[in-house]
Amino acid sequence: MLLIIAPEEKYINNLVNKFDYTKKSSINKMNIYNCNYNNQQFLIAATGYGKVNIIDTLRYLCDNYDIKVIAQIGTAGSVSDNNDIFNAVVFSNSLQYDVDFSPNGYLPGVFPNSLKGIYPTNDDLKECMQRSCDVCGVNYTNDLIASGDMFVCNNNLANSIRREYNAGAVDVESGVVGQFAYQNKIPYVGVKVISNFAYNNAIRQYNLYEEEAILTSQKIAGKFIKNYYD
Repeated sequence: MLLIIAPEEKYINNLVNKFDYTKKSSINKMNIYNCNYNNQQFLIAATGYGKVNIIDTLRYLCDNYDIKVIAQIGTAGSVSDNNDIFNAVVFSNSLQYDVDFSPNGYLPGVFPNSLKGIYPTNDDLKECMQRSCDVCGVNYTNDLIASGDMFVCNNNLANSIRREYNAGAVDVESGVVGQFAYQNKIPYVGVKVISNFAYNNAIRQYNLYEEEAILTSQKIAGKFIKNYYD
């Protein structure tokens, strides 16, 4: 079963309404929608924010449904001139930039006793998401996206993330979703539409462009679902 996730309800409400759906029981006060396209069942859900909430939601969904693929949608902050506002980033990889055990001899993003800290997306799913961007007329890049439990709006931090990881964008959940998918051997993909640059003016840009970026993300996701099943 395909699972589409985003951090909160406003990122999925327009998408849900494009399909026949049944609202299911919620977890962490977030709703789960059982949707149908061409007699194919799939789920759309909001995970909430924070690593514990995201993992709790994903664990619940995987324990109660036969999840075969995870696709993540939403918005992100750009840390690259190549990713302009309203452009999409189709993840090549994801990581958690707020994980740093390098003083203990580990690579940035890698937990102790872990083999990997950068989590690759599935090539076939990535190609499907790219085609969905093309159909929607949305410019996109394939970039690493870096996540942490904060809204990045600081020149020094944004430049540091870009320099350290060669990331194209930042958000708050992609790295932990990537880690969950990797550890549970579930193919995953992600697309985030740029709502702001992650620098000192980020809050003003986010407030101006968030709504359109959210709608664009849901538009791409709708095409992805149809491409995936057609």
